[in-house]
Amino acid sequence: MDERKRDSIIAYLRARMTEFGITERALAEAPVVVASPPTFTKTNGVHAAQKPKQAMPQLPDLAHSAHGGESIFRNASGDTWDGCGDMPEWLKRAVHAGQDIDFYRV
Repeated sequence: MDERKRDSIIAYLRARMTEFGITERALAEAPVVVASPPTFTKTNGVHAAQKPKQAMPQLPDLAHSAHGGESIFRNASGDTWDGCGDMPEWLKRAVHAGQDIDFYRV
């Protein structure tokens, strides 16, 4: 990676840390979670990940009136979902990427 790109990424990260009130100390004290990359095998000339696909988590049945339409899931961008209807794309992507759905629970 060239130095200019590295400096640009550092500036972006510093701006996001400031935006969310994350200090360098808090970042240093945070637990490190490193995901291992999937291993690949060649099957019939096509590379395929050995990692099995996981089904989307099932949410508890929530009556719409039980929460009065209040949001029970929220991401850092302010997108919300009340748990009724189809799961929004932002939450599907997060869960598919391995994030626990409870992380977004309000």
